Amino acid sequence: MSVWKQGKWYWSDFTVNGERYRLALKTTDQREAAKKEKVLIADVCEGRLAKGMKAPLACMRFEEACDRYLKQRKLDMEYPGHERNLAVPLRPFFRQFRLNEITADSIRDYQAYRSGQGKHPNTVNHEVKMLFRLLKRAKLLTRIRDDIKLLPAKREPRQMLTQAEKQRLFETAAAEPEWQTAYCAALLTANTSMRPVELRRLLWQDLDPINRTVIVRRSKTEAGTRIIPLNDEAWSAFAALKQRADTLGTYAAENYILHRLWPEVDGTQPMGRLGWRRAWRSLRKAAGLPQLRFYDLRHQFVTELAEAGIPESVIRELAGHVDPTMMQVYSHPRLEARRAAVQALSVVQPAPLPQSYVINQVIKSLPGESQPS
Repeated sequence: MSVWKQGKWYWSDFTVNGERYRLALKTTDQREAAKKEKVLIADVCEGRLAKGMKAPLACMRFEEACDRYLKQRKLDMEYPGHERNLAVPLRPFFRQFRLNEITADSIRDYQAYRSGQGKHPNTVNHEVKMLFRLLKRAKLLTRIRDDIKLLPAKREPRQMLTQAEKQRLFETAAAEPEWQTAYCAALLTANTSMRPVELRRLLWQDLDPINRTVIVRRSKTEAGTRIIPLNDEAWSAFAALKQRADTLGTYAAENYILHRLWPEVDGTQPMGRLGWRRAWRSLRKAAGLPQLRFYDLRHQFVTELAEAGIPESVIRELAGHVDPTMMQVYSHPRLEARRAAVQALSVVQPAPLPQSYVINQVIKSLPGESQPS
């Protein structure tokens, strides 16, 4: 780190993280030059220096930069497929841009474009956040982040299934043999809270038939690695999948329980992301529940345990939650439970109120023939 005068300006020469910076400080005062150099070093450390605009990643076209970023993310994430899917709608819109040419206005144009396509604000926000992560990797985010706001998204309350609807769903699923995979997957999620990605990664060696438990070894969070006891419904789903594996000849301790079926049957490969999606859509439509998401069954699991009075710590352990606030997201008390809660207040009968002029006037204003005594 040094300051010297060349021509009429003072210059700075310093190195940060192995990169050398030689910049004109544009001052003729040596003390002011020293202060400006400290500011420049701080800007470099925070990624705000203009040199970041000329960095190799910042100068790349969006397609090339996105490919390089996703390749690096494979080292950071166990399941990078979600990042890859978020990048799909970003590619055609920003194809003509280099990363250092992306501005706050272009990102706002993207938000308006995706909203015009009818996409949910949460979907657009997830895509924009992925773009933010790419720009941050290129040291370009800080120059535009304060000028961009995510779309406002209201959290819509979801109504969980009643017992009658839940029974109708599974009875409908059991009626069609081609829905067996979707039926077993839904039965397992509703009774174990396992995420779809956790189901697809299960091996036969993860089952413990003696203790009737399943070990989730790979999940999206650290808390997702857990041991889940199996009730009769969940155990029957695994039994049906075991029978299918014996029929297909794919049963082995190191093979996947939900394995690949297309384009060829392969027990050593997990089922694809779209494995039971088509069957699930047909199933929920036949059951008269066209808006039911598969992931709602995980919410159903948490809701039913909460209504049964199970301690929150136990529910979090079973569901694989790290943050206690996730209970507010996943628990949706059904109408019957809320009605029973307020009905409990009527157990204590209030004392009769004294007659007064105000009470008489209120009673007179009520519809009907009731009159105060």
